[in-house]
Amino acid sequence: MPRHRFLHTLCPAAVALLLSATVSAQSLADRDWTGFYIGGHLGRGSGDADVTARLGGEWSIESQELRDFVARGFSTRLDPDGTSYGVQAGYRFQFDNGIVLGGEADYAQLGLEDRRQSGALSYPASPSLTYDFGNRVEIDSQWSLRAKFGYAFDRHLLFVTAGWTQVDVDASAGVVSSGGYDKLGRASDSLDGSVYGAGYAFSFGNGWSLRAEYLRSDVDDLRFDTAYRPGSTFVDPPYRESLRQT
Repeated sequence: MPRHRFLHTLCPAAVALLLSATVSAQSLADRDWTGFYIGGHLGRGSGDADVTARLGGEWSIESQELRDFVARGFSTRLDPDGTSYGVQAGYRFQFDNGIVLGGEADYAQLGLEDRRQSGALSYPASPSLTYDFGNRVEIDSQWSLRAKFGYAFDRHLLFVTAGWTQVDVDASAGVVSSGGYDKLGRASDSLDGSVYGAGYAFSFGNGWSLRAEYLRSDVDDLRFDTAYRPGSTFVDPPYRESLRQT
C-alpha cells in the first residue's frame, strides 16, 4: 500500500517515509520557494490488509462448525513492507507572509509484499481432515495528485499535503485439504483512494532542496473469488469462497 503506508488499508492502507532531492526553477534566493520543480524520492513503506472470507454455494449444506473453521482459516492480517522510489513534479507559490501553496504529481514504484501460509490445520470434529490456507498481497506502484499548504522561514519549509491516489495491488488466497479440496483465487486491480501527510524541506540554494515526508494512503477494498485448481477432487457442485481485503 503504497504502505507509502499505504503505507495503506486494502482497503490497503499504506504509510511511507520518503527522502526527496529536488531541483527547481524557483528563485535563486535561498528563501523563496516559488517556482516549478522536479525531483526523485527514496523511502521505506509498509501497509496493512485485513482479509475476510464469505462462503456460499454448496457450503450451505455443511455444518456451521466447518463453515466457521474454513472462514477463519482464510481470514488473516497481512503487513506488506519494502522499499519505494520514484519521481515527483509540481509548482509552489510563496506569499510575502511566508505562506506557501502548491500542487504536486508523483509516481512511486513499490516493492511492498507479505504472504502467510497456515500449514496443515486439523478440523476439530474430524482431526484426520486438515486444511492448509495461504494468502499473499503485493503493492506494486502508486500515482498521486496532491495539494500542499506550508509555511516558509529562512531556508526551511514545513507543509501538509492531501489529495487523490491510485495504487496497483495484486492479491491471492488459496486452500488445500487432505480430502482433495484445492482452490485458488487471485486479483490484480488499480484501487483509488486518498493520500495525506506532512513534511519538511530544506533549501540549499541555487534551486536544490532536500525534504523528508510522511504519507498515508487509504484505498478501496479488493474483492475476488476462488476457483478450483486442476487435480481438485471437488469440482461440481460448486463451493464458493469470496475474499475481501480491507
